[in-house]
Amino acid sequence: MHEKIRQSEYGGSKNNFHIERHDDTLSVELTYPPRTSDNPNRQVRYVEFDQESVRASDGIRVSYDYERDGYVIEQASKFEWDAADTVCDRDWQEVAFVQAWGRDTRDDDDAED
Repeated sequence: MHEKIRQSEYGGSKNNFHIERHDDTLSVELTYPPRTSDNPNRQVRYVEFDQESVRASDGIRVSYDYERDGYVIEQASKFEWDAADTVCDRDWQEVAFVQAWGRDTRDDDDAED
């Protein structure tokens, strides 16, 4: 089964992402996500993953770090706030970094072809 759920609008649109389903996998692809938090078009920069099931878990948030050339995985540390709190900061903190192309088995000559 293959289903396109949303197609990116590209350009400066705030809807800069594709979402597709391939059998039991949900694929999310950001198209040209902003490099910094200076983001006047409010484009998507982060993807959050969580699950709703009998066994509760906290989610993770993934973004791309252009300086280090890889993916940052963050976890929140706060899940409850006072009723008057209008910000509800989850205090996302980096817990892992995954180097882009870190598992590429091609040698340098193959990568240039």
